[in-house]
Amino acid sequence: MEARLPSDKLTKCRTLIQDFITRKKVTLKELQSLIGLLNFTCSVIVPGRTFLRRLINLTVGIKRPRYFIRLNRETISDLQLWLTFLEAYNGRSFFLDYVWLSSTKLHLYTDAAGSLGYGAVFGSHWFYGKWPDSWIGTNIIILEMFPIVVSISIWASKLENKCILFHTDNQGLVQVINKKTTKDKKLLALLRALVLQCLKHNILFRAIHVPEVLNVKADALSRLQVMKFKSLGQGMDREPTLVPVPLLPESWPL
Repeated sequence: MEARLPSDKLTKCRTLIQDFITRKKVTLKELQSLIGLLNFTCSVIVPGRTFLRRLINLTVGIKRPRYFIRLNRETISDLQLWLTFLEAYNGRSFFLDYVWLSSTKLHLYTDAAGSLGYGAVFGSHWFYGKWPDSWIGTNIIILEMFPIVVSISIWASKLENKCILFHTDNQGLVQVINKKTTKDKKLLALLRALVLQCLKHNILFRAIHVPEVLNVKADALSRLQVMKFKSLGQGMDREPTLVPVPLLPESWPL
């Protein structure tokens, strides 16, 4: 029940990436060839999808195959991560349908209110916070992604080697998380942080859509209605989990 890249594909990927890392410019044709190869590997190395978007963005609007494209620092960083993926995660991607059917799944509920705040509930644990003025008016999918990333970061030790179902009432966010890629640069930054945390702690994750009426606890927290939240159920922690300063909205360079 394991998926693994054949050795010839693995060698070809490593060789091409190592060549690209030493160069400042490549042709459109060369870059498209690498993207095609890496896209193939995503059938096994699923997290790689998140780290293809910057490479794809470099090709947008360019039509001449021999046109030279500059590889920026961010792109080189992604290619170096790809080398890590190829070394560490080839052969570790089990057939996900089998894993999800045979594993106990943990449920994590999150929500965001555009002009108020964000909240998350995991078992008996919970947190919430208010948006700074600079975040008000931000794309709602970005706001909805934020408490998911924070949840994984602060509860990682409780989530290691587990399957996590993110419950959100935003259908657009469900698609982004499950595809593991997006064209939105700010949303991509949060998605990258989520994927790297899950790789570090060997967490498999998916998102499912739940109607707002079924997400009442997280909804109350995102609206800063703490007393209402506490009245919705017993067995919750008396106090919220503190969100570390480096994870607060003000600390994210979005």
